[in-house]
Amino acid sequence: MSSEPRLDPRISQSLETYNERTLRIYDKLVLGLFCPLVWRCPASAMRRLYDQSVGSRHLDVGPGTGYFLDKCRWRVKDPEVTLLDLSPECLRVSAHRLARFRPPTCHANLLDPLPLPPDHFDSVGLNLVFHTIPGGWDAKGVVFDHIAKVVRPGGRVFGSTILAEGVPMNWLTHKALLAQQERGNFQNQGDDPDGLRRQLNRCFPNHTLVIRGTTALFRAVVD
Repeated sequence: MSSEPRLDPRISQSLETYNERTLRIYDKLVLGLFCPLVWRCPASAMRRLYDQSVGSRHLDVGPGTGYFLDKCRWRVKDPEVTLLDLSPECLRVSAHRLARFRPPTCHANLLDPLPLPPDHFDSVGLNLVFHTIPGGWDAKGVVFDHIAKVVRPGGRVFGSTILAEGVPMNWLTHKALLAQQERGNFQNQGDDPDGLRRQLNRCFPNHTLVIRGTTALFRAVVD
């Protein structure tokens, strides 16, 4: 699957971050160090979301290195897995790691309608995605609209994001957050739990939202 995604200049620098060198250390650096020590939410909490939520037909948005799909517990022997990202390098790396699933890849922008079949997927994962999208919750909320169109009724939408407001921070977290924002890796200025909850309520009233450290973990069932 392919598309010609519309690029926002604010995310160009962030896309450059995902190259072969950085993805080679991503699991250890981001998942093994930053998540538990800086953002104060271990990767194991995110993996539990996958264990609880992945379905037979799964769409993974922002798969990174493919770590969670590689490690999670699948309910079926041969799931149908589709990978979607704006970074061609992330798609290449994750598709290679998950080659046993023969995953099609979709190069697309979440802020645009998705070039995917409607009501098709049993589950959609958006893990560590929203804090990289610019515009605040009113703009980012359109992502849920687009996702809702490709999930079947009764399907599950889940994920996590790092918040910048309304969550407790120590000096290390605050310093790291500012550094990521200044580099353009994070576009989560003003992102708070209430804004995320508002967008979830709008698209997926049947949902749960849990805050661990500065990280929001959400899971919804599509009506």
